Amino acid sequence: MKKYLIPLLAFWLSSATYGQKTINFTVEGMSCESCAETAEKVLSFEGVISAKVDFVSKKATVVVEEGITAGDLKKRLYEYSNFEALLPGESLVRPLKEEEKAGLDIEALPPGQKIKFKKKAVPGKITIFDFTAKWCGPCRIYSPKVERLLLKYPNLALREVDIVKWDSELGQQLTEEYQMPSLPFTLIFDEKGKLLGKVIGNNIEKVEAIISQ
Repeated sequence: MKKYLIPLLAFWLSSATYGQKTINFTVEGMSCESCAETAEKVLSFEGVISAKVDFVSKKATVVVEEGITAGDLKKRLYEYSNFEALLPGESLVRPLKEEEKAGLDIEALPPGQKIKFKKKAVPGKITIFDFTAKWCGPCRIYSPKVERLLLKYPNLALREVDIVKWDSELGQQLTEEYQMPSLPFTLIFDEKGKLLGKVIGNNIEKVEAIISQ
């Protein structure tokens, strides 16, 4: 009996893992333990056997069926959360250096204060208002992408604004007048100060689609 036990055990172990693979990557944009739990839920879809995200190390370990790729996981996290998956060899978009900002229309507005948008929108330019907060993890990966749009589109002005907290004057204004549900949050005005659109979350593609229409 014993001589059959080891081969049977080896067969069972190989069968249990057949058709599976483990994908490891980094998750950026998390700011709390519950963020890691959210990332795990987003990554748990059909074809995913298990998903574990560690907040401290930012490491994700996802066991998937053979048909699921690292690209699928990256896309899923980007589309259904404000976090971003970095596969081996990838890095975040870096903020502009001060010398790179020279000549660009970038200005930080007073944090937490109510804004008169028609006065702050720049005549003759498309003005992007990028609303952030120091405690917002996704904002740190999103805002550098917005800054770099000014290198591509010369008719842009960027106004960076820290809401400070949800119940600040600005936080209440954005919630009441523009239905801001979360951060990052972006408002885009045309050359005449008319609202072109708003973007919720880490979605730079939508921002670019609005400003280039």
